[in-house]
Amino acid sequence: MERSILIHFDNETGEVRVEAEGFEGLSCLEATQPFEEALGVVEGDRIFKEEAQAQQIRTSSNHQTRLRQ
Repeated sequence: MERSILIHFDNETGEVRVEAEGFEGLSCLEATQPFEEALGVVEGDRIFKEEAQAQQIRTSSNHQTRLRQ
């Protein structure tokens, strides 16, 4: 599967969401970190996709990453 980093911008709220596709396990965190740092401050927790959770990543119920400039 091809690996991609998607960056979503919400024009109304200013929220930025960085999404990784095609990565295995926690390699998505390593891939998205430079983009998160370049875009601004990370607020809150991350949202992990089902495929990452299948790799037995332990998370709490509400994981979301918000970036603010």
